[in-house]
Amino acid sequence: MAYAATKFVESSFCPLDGDADFYECSFLQSDLVEIPFIAFRIKLGKNGVEAIIFVDLQVFTEYEAKGKLFKAKFKASIEKDVSFAQKQATTVSV
Repeated sequence: MAYAATKFVESSFCPLDGDADFYECSFLQSDLVEIPFIAFRIKLGKNGVEAIIFVDLQVFTEYEAKGKLFKAKFKASIEKDVSFAQKQATTVSV
């Protein structure tokens, strides 16, 4: 996770250096599926996220279809992470 965070932060600075059309993947909160967060490809620009690249969520490859079997596990993990983040926010708030 630390590597992914570092890579994303480095990618966020690339548009500031003049690199155009810089894309990265990011988990975004969404109500498109039963899981509260889903990974989307995003376009980064000088002002942050310029576009979210949506895909047809009804069309899955064979590999992605196997991932549906783990949906309950992913959902439970996300709920645990959100709960942890909310507790941290309350302990840090002034």
